Amino acid sequence: MSERNFCPYCGNAIRPKDKYCIICGKPLLSDLPGKANKEAESKVQDDIKEAKEKTKPFTLKKEKKEEEVPEAPEDLEPEEEEEKEEKEEPKKEREPKPLPEEVKYQVELYAEYSDLQFEKKKLLEKLDEVSEMMKEDQYETDYDYKESVNIKLKAVKTLIAELKSRENDLKTKMDDVFIIQDLTNKIDAKVYQLKNLTREYRLKKVDEKIFTKLKNRYKREKEKLEEERDDLRASLELWLHDLVAVKNDLIGQIRLNKGRYSSKEIEEDEYKQTDDELQYKLKKEDAKIKTVEKLIG
Repeated sequence: MSERNFCPYCGNAIRPKDKYCIICGKPLLSDLPGKANKEAESKVQDDIKEAKEKTKPFTLKKEKKEEEVPEAPEDLEPEEEEEKEEKEEPKKEREPKPLPEEVKYQVELYAEYSDLQFEKKKLLEKLDEVSEMMKEDQYETDYDYKESVNIKLKAVKTLIAELKSRENDLKTKMDDVFIIQDLTNKIDAKVYQLKNLTREYRLKKVDEKIFTKLKNRYKREKEKLEEERDDLRASLELWLHDLVAVKNDLIGQIRLNKGRYSSKEIEEDEYKQTDDELQYKLKKEDAKIKTVEKLIG
């Protein structure tokens, strides 16, 4: 699997060898963890066993006992068909489809979660600053100073509690792993199954017909997953262009609002209120753009 440069849960930057995200604290997926390897290997063994059950030999009754002759299984495709399958025509490039609303919703949740982690990090830094102030001599000797610090401490703790509440609410709505990462994990499992099947064949634990049948099945399943992932990435890129267009429109509105204030067309209160609203929308749109860019991979 290729190196990741972002957390699949919150979208924050991570190092390739990190086992946990330093922002959201969730365990990171590595190159097919041991559990996934065992599951993939077990799947291959089950498929081989099932294929062998379907190709059990039978005995032809003759006057003299002869060696058992294996019957060609009906469900196994002829070699000609297998070769034909290997030589499929190249697939035509498809037009990207609009991104499903449920995927957009997940992206928005990821963007909000990532933004929340940044806010929480800043508040924790502020909490450290206030804690240092409480260690100063002035905190013990100056009543007014002590009250001021205590008020700041209470305010910061209240904000952190609110952020944690929002964080827990988001976690209940977010998928454990973003759909592109989930598809990538499934593709990696198919690659492992193919490698494991090839190893079994080289060790002569499976015959050629079973090997060919299972190999073709795994390859088809892998290609289908890759196709689904490519389609999803194309749809995300299409939506990304729309998001950038909205962002540029908001920047234009901010400039227009500033120009109206400079020319005294509007009062300062109206300018500030409109600017705050537009800046908030711009921040949200920018967070979505950055999250989509990271999730596309």
